[in-house]
Amino acid sequence: MPADYSAGPPSPLPAPHRGPPPATPPESRHHRLSAACFGELAHGGGGAAAIAELRAGQRSRLMLLLRALTQLASTHPQVPGPLPAPREAWRLLIRAERRSPSSVARLLLHPQAGAWLSRCLRRLRGVAEEAADEVPLWLETGYLHTVAASAALLAGIDFRIAVGVRDGGVMLPALGFADLPGHDSPVAEIVADHAAGRAVRAGSHTVPLPSDLTRDAEGWHPLRRLHGRHPDHPCSPYLDDLDPYRDFLRPAAPARLSAPELRRWQDHFDSAWALVARQSNVDPAGVAGCLVSVVPVRYPARAEPFSASSPEACGCVLLNPPTDSATLAASLIHEAQHIKLSALLDLVPLMHGGMEENHYAPWRADPRPLRGLLHGVYAFLGVTAFWQAHRQVVADERVRAVSDFEFALRRAQTSRGLRTLQAHAELTALGDRFVRGIEGRLAAWLIEPVPEGPLRAAEDLNLDHRLLYRLHHLRPDPERTEQWAKAWRLGRPAPDVLPATVLRACRTAASARPALIRLRLRDPEDFALLRKNPEEHPFDGTVAPLRADLDWAAGDTAAALRGYHDRLTERPDDLPAWSGLALTLPAGPAKEALLDCPEVVLAVHRALSGPVGGGPDPVALARWIGTRR
Repeated sequence: MPADYSAGPPSPLPAPHRGPPPATPPESRHHRLSAACFGELAHGGGGAAAIAELRAGQRSRLMLLLRALTQLASTHPQVPGPLPAPREAWRLLIRAERRSPSSVARLLLHPQAGAWLSRCLRRLRGVAEEAADEVPLWLETGYLHTVAASAALLAGIDFRIAVGVRDGGVMLPALGFADLPGHDSPVAEIVADHAAGRAVRAGSHTVPLPSDLTRDAEGWHPLRRLHGRHPDHPCSPYLDDLDPYRDFLRPAAPARLSAPELRRWQDHFDSAWALVARQSNVDPAGVAGCLVSVVPVRYPARAEPFSASSPEACGCVLLNPPTDSATLAASLIHEAQHIKLSALLDLVPLMHGGMEENHYAPWRADPRPLRGLLHGVYAFLGVTAFWQAHRQVVADERVRAVSDFEFALRRAQTSRGLRTLQAHAELTALGDRFVRGIEGRLAAWLIEPVPEGPLRAAEDLNLDHRLLYRLHHLRPDPERTEQWAKAWRLGRPAPDVLPATVLRACRTAASARPALIRLRLRDPEDFALLRKNPEEHPFDGTVAPLRADLDWAAGDTAAALRGYHDRLTERPDDLPAWSGLALTLPAGPAKEALLDCPEVVLAVHRALSGPVGGGPDPVALARWIGTRR
């Protein structure tokens, strides 16, 4: 690594001045990455020192975004509304930094502030946002005033500033929510005075702020934390259920978790963090450094547990309520990998372009650009690392079977995505070095033996995923497809040349098979009860299983084949049933056709079907296509 990749310190906020802030800082310092940090990251790792380098770069990036926002807002006709001019908030931030630079850094690096910055900048530049009209632009821009107030409170300085009222109160980022019930004014005031104390005031209503802002008080709801207790590697991210920008996918009103919900989150997180902290493949200190806030959400999870992170909200992880500790631990590592790579890409270019093409991603139902593929490969390298180490130390036979399965599944997905990157991505010199680091880390795991049962289940699900992707997104040429349909009608042999296909991304139908395999491995008795009486037995998957899916997951291939065949007779456009048919057919031309070109079999079947259904027998048609020369 060249010497000029050593890291430099972040610049301070510039001194106040009259008028809007200048477009560029008076002193520009470039961030460079140390060779040691890059090497750690390239192998999927990254300890506390590496994360500190990445966060230093994020601080400067966010400072520049904040300056750009202040400049744009200072000249926008809809801003400041009833609030003081944005430069007043900027001046308060400067005062706070002079007293306590760490306080301003904490606010700049707070993930919700980053999510707000990016969203608000888009609105100021005229880029429409979902539900943008619900929040006036002056109020959205006024989040800057609450950022400044939070920094000033942390710095311990006296101040007074007007802020916007939203969702019935005032959110102080990284601190908590002041509840103002019944207050109908759009503006409140935050006051801090060493003699008179600190408070949020709105008309005749006052919420005194406690001396310890982490404690509940009358009208004050602090941000709470999750605690991963470990003597050497503790982790305590916020559990954010308050901030309007906590869900970076869309703004949300406060939704305070109940005491029992909080306990469940805490218990799962503590258990999951114990698994992360004992990892031999992943540096727990680096993961802890990535996790600033965890946001509870409830999004449909389809085939995989839902989790998400965003480059705009560095350090924030959205999570559905956890179901088990190991899955939560893997999700935390998965999102930490995304967070590291996003911060790295802000400092070091790893590929040219990468947003223009769409490719198959073995972990996603939809096509992905190459940059998305790089993110997925890096994230699942971390997940593979977790399961590889976890399966070595678990004593319970069922837990080990699940771990073996997840390890086999994730290493194969990572390897497939990596091969696509190597074949198609235009990598920079550093990008090539980075990808080769991933390849080197993965190589030994690819030849590690896995018991036959979990290995076969992983291979079947990866094949199922690939088939479903092709059935959903590949479209054969309609003219050539019609020629094939005509040949079938006339009783002729299948043409020799397959129709050309194009990629046309569309909505996808989820399959219950991944959830059923996990249930069968984790709890065979519960799976047996579900198979015996699926109508009455609860199933936590998002898709109700077909009888054929249950038979397939149980290993009864003959029954599953009959079930999928009957399903397609009733519903010929059920794509998961087509994939199930391919999985359960015995070896022969029909199976070969469905594995080799499932989208062609589907397209020809559709061309031969009438407006109210019907069509040829799917197995007979697949066999006919499979006998082509």
